Parts: sequence; C-alpha cells; structure tokens
Amino acid sequence: MAEQNLTRRECLVRGAGAVLVAGVAAAGGCWLHDRRAGAAKQDTGGTAGAPGLQDFFAKVDFRASSPRISVALGDEARLEQMVRAAVGGLDPAHGMGRFVAPGDVVVIKPNVGFDRPPYLGATTHPEVVRHVIRLCREAQAREVIITDNPIEAPEACFAKSGIARVAAEEGARIVVPTEDRFEWIAFRPRKPDAAAGEALQQWPLFAAPLRRASKLIGIAPVKDHNLASASMVLKNWYGLLGGRRNQLHQAIHEVISDLALLFSPTLVIADATRVMMRNGPTGGRVTDVKPGGELGRPAVIASVDPVACDAWCYQKLLGRDPAQLKYLDLASAKIQAVAAGARRFGEASWQTYEREGKITAVSI
Repeated sequence: MAEQNLTRRECLVRGAGAVLVAGVAAAGGCWLHDRRAGAAKQDTGGTAGAPGLQDFFAKVDFRASSPRISVALGDEARLEQMVRAAVGGLDPAHGMGRFVAPGDVVVIKPNVGFDRPPYLGATTHPEVVRHVIRLCREAQAREVIITDNPIEAPEACFAKSGIARVAAEEGARIVVPTEDRFEWIAFRPRKPDAAAGEALQQWPLFAAPLRRASKLIGIAPVKDHNLASASMVLKNWYGLLGGRRNQLHQAIHEVISDLALLFSPTLVIADATRVMMRNGPTGGRVTDVKPGGELGRPAVIASVDPVACDAWCYQKLLGRDPAQLKYLDLASAKIQAVAAGARRFGEASWQTYEREGKITAVSI
C-alpha cells in the first residue's frame, strides 16, 4: 500500500566536507534552499569518504549471448503483452525471473517529475509500471518499492501521473523524499576532471530506498528535453539527485554520463507509449506527443545496456542522430574505463548489437 505521509521534496541535506562540481561549485560549496525555514543557506558539502551505490546488475546471471535490447510494438490495449514481450525478449526462457529472484526487494524508479496526466507523456505511463510490478511479483519479489524525487510536489505528481493509484492497487509501496532519506554519495574518489567530461565528486542523493533494494529497475518515458536534447533511461536517474540540482544544468551531459557511471541497474525499460517529440521535458500539449514517436506505434523497450538503449531510442523514436548526443560517448567511455573485466554494458552504438544479433523486436 502506498505511504500516506506524502510530503514535499526536501532540498536541504546535511553534511560537512567538500563537494566538488566541475564548473558549478569550484569554490564555496553550493547553495541549498531549506523550504521549512524559507531561507537559503550555504552547505559546504558532503562527508569525506561518502559511500557509493551497489551494482544492481552484478548478481544477475546474464549470458553473453543474450540480447541487449528487446523491443515490443503494439497499442495501448495490449500494454501488458508488450511489457511481458519486451522483458521476455531478453530471456525467453525466464523472463523477469532472469533479473528478479525470490525474496528480492525491487525498487522501481519511474519518471514522476511533473504534475501531469499520463496522456501528455511527461511522466512514465502508469500501466507500464503496473505490469512491471506484476512481473516482479510473479518472480517472487518480497517487496516492490516505487520512488522518485519530483520537481513539483510529490503527492500531486504521484497522484496526477496515476502511479499512486497503480501502486496501491498492486500492493507496491511508494517512498517519497524527506530530508532524512538523502545522503552524500561519492561518484569518484577524486576531484573531477572537467577536461575529461567529469562533473561530480559527491552530491546528495535520495538514497534511502536504494539501500533497501537488492534489485533496481528504471522505467523512463522517452521525450524531448530542452537542455539535454532528450530525457530517456539515463536522464531518469537525475530525478534522484537532491540539493539544487538545477545548478548542474550548465554541465548536463557531463552529469548524465556521471549518473550512467554511478548507477548499474538490474534492468531499464523505455516507455514509448507516448513520445514527447517537442517542448520537453514538461510539454503540456497533446500535439507534442506521438504514440511510438517515429515508429508510429506504441512501444516498450527493455534493455540491460542503458547507454545503447538511449542511443536506439534517440534515433528510432525521436528521429535524431545519436552521434550528436554528447552524453552517450561520455557515458560509454566512463563505464568502459572503470568496468574492465566487470559485467557492465555501455555501448554507445546500438548498431554494434544489431550486427551481433542482440536486438530483438516483436509486434503484438
């Protein structure tokens, strides 16, 4: 059942030490706003030796020959079949059971950033969330948690998006941001190198739900974004940042690629039921939205490679050239630099997987 004490996002986070954000807070820390006091105050940063995040993919027994991207096309009357087919396409024999094990605590992170109804495409489609919850339950997850740190009032965003209703109906628990649920998270152990496209050393993150989780699934709508060019599965993690994250917009591609390095999810799902083709990320007009984007039909895309998933969606759904999306190459380079020998995927060219026969597609 969803929590009843939904409150506004708290921007104030605690800590002392040094936050180093290339080109953003090189001196003097960052300014945070304490909504309770109604005044701005300066926070000099996070604690030394801040923790990172666990690798949520590390324990998945994923075979090297398995697909990396799975696409299901259909229509809104068949969303359940589409979600099942997209996830199942990554492993036809096991489906979600390949990713979620009995007893797992699964955190699902949709995009609930705005007080918008589903038909405007600014937030994750609630029925896609519903069917992912059901797949997790069928895989015998012990608990399913839905969480996000919306830009607007959480209670309004979860309600208007329809996700609060779905969570209540499916027995999932909504966890909303409160001050005590943030902590300083280390992106890297040293000062970031701006010349190498690095942005963050430490930053406050809505980490409490992640500390409970054994598996993490991101579900993001595909949409235009006025600063990043697009908001898809990698930009979705931006929604868990605390503090004054709008300060990071001047280095948006560097920050998104840093998030790609920090988060190693179990699975990502791109919701292309309604693709916002322009005026993103908030939209507001039905004419901004096109079912399935350039594919012309609603689609759900499941992937174990968030970088390749974004590249595929950017080209196939938004009709744009991935070579022009700066954060893709940055993310790929960062993942490959730190994950040599580890099972982390970060391929900027989805065509590589196409040549290897690791993209599946089905029409429902």
